[in-house]
Amino acid sequence: MAAWYFGVAHLLDYPAPYSRPIYRFGDFNAGQYASRNAAFQQAVTQASGIPLALDGDLLRYDHGEPAREPGSTELAVRVLARRIDASNDEIRRDLARGGAGFEQTKVYARVFALVDAPGKPAPRAVLPQIPLSSPKITRPLTTDWFANRVQARYEACLKRA
Repeated sequence: MAAWYFGVAHLLDYPAPYSRPIYRFGDFNAGQYASRNAAFQQAVTQASGIPLALDGDLLRYDHGEPAREPGSTELAVRVLARRIDASNDEIRRDLARGGAGFEQTKVYARVFALVDAPGKPAPRAVLPQIPLSSPKITRPLTTDWFANRVQARYEACLKRA
């Protein structure tokens, strides 16, 4: 029972700026705010032309701590530094706030300002595209597949209620 409660709390008990629950389902599999961060990575790719993996990881980590060397997302944002009027230190600081409150940072706001079209803002959440692996998984599956599967079950439960 405790494990079930922990899973539900992990899924629902944090403030997430999502318009649809499917993004929380993606976060459950990929990490809190991964869907929001993947949308940021997509915006960085659009603004910089540098393809990024939409995995929700804004910094590179080494043994659970941010690595000294920048990762691919940080390097791509640095390419935009002049356009978003941000130093490498500001970029690192804002990316390190990749949890709650990241959408209030200068870097987040200015990257989206580059890609938002009048009347058509860029998505603020996309499902992370992370391959899933396990000895029990025998075919190629992704976080996207997982989130859509949970969404279908969620909708079925709502219809029964």
